[in-house]
Amino acid sequence: MSYRIKTHGRIGAELQRVADQELAAALAELRSLDKSGSGETVHEARRHFKKLRALVQLFRGLLGAKCVRAEVAFYRDTGRKFQRLRDAEAQIATLKKLTKRFFEKRKPRIAVAAHRVLLAEAQRAHRALARKGRCEAVLASLYEARERVAGWNLDGYRWKDLRAALRRSYRRAREAWRHASAKSKPRSLHHWRRRTKDLFYHLSLCHSAAPDFIEELAGEFEVLGEFLGDDHDLVVLRTLLEQHPLDIPPGQARDAFFQVLTLRRKELLDAAFDLAGRVFLESPGEFIDALDTRRDEHRQRYKRVRRVAERLAAQR
Repeated sequence: MSYRIKTHGRIGAELQRVADQELAAALAELRSLDKSGSGETVHEARRHFKKLRALVQLFRGLLGAKCVRAEVAFYRDTGRKFQRLRDAEAQIATLKKLTKRFFEKRKPRIAVAAHRVLLAEAQRAHRALARKGRCEAVLASLYEARERVAGWNLDGYRWKDLRAALRRSYRRAREAWRHASAKSKPRSLHHWRRRTKDLFYHLSLCHSAAPDFIEELAGEFEVLGEFLGDDHDLVVLRTLLEQHPLDIPPGQARDAFFQVLTLRRKELLDAAFDLAGRVFLESPGEFIDALDTRRDEHRQRYKRVRRVAERLAAQR
């Protein structure tokens, strides 16, 4: 299943098709959750919700800001129903990477204790998800969402509309970077991460407009999002461990371990801000003009290749 569209002709219909595919994929993941009980299944479902949240933002001009805000809130809130399990399992992976990086030879006792805390939290999250029957309610709401998508009237959506939406997406991500640069608090960094992830998804959708150019550009935003995502996981990890003073008691060991988290966060944020200084160098106008130019160049090359292919076929 491809999260990509054709960027000419009936773009609205293409986006509508992708929205329905993402909903179908999320439904399939959640229907299998009872059998697999896997955190990976939850992770994949949440990823589809994030893609859908990014996608509907492209329709602000056609569906209206109020409708788009409601759809974005729906997918955000739906994803949050599984956030506890996702966070618990993500923190296990985060702790594993951290200990491998800083404690390769021997894990300190506090790292072992932290691992026990995270495993227990993941088990509680699994039980809570099964006990509350959230999947059934979510499945019903996603079937309704597919009906809403089928009812969208996007016939008039063309490249100019997508172009305007991409410009806005880049501008919002760039503004979030500047805000985070001025005030590097977890909230502003998380907002920047979300805006960057939205922009990455928007560019991924438009891959066919200028494949080589967009693949390189989207790759940079993907890496930036990973830096910010890893930083966010460290923030959540520290918060979770602070909530278990009996297992992770205050003292020199905890202070030293938290200092390791702080040092790793600095590495990640230094890398993120360094990369952002390059990928957000252009103004929104310059960014979209460059994309327009590459799209036109790609279309001209495609037309030339097609004409040559037609001549060769005619010679047979």
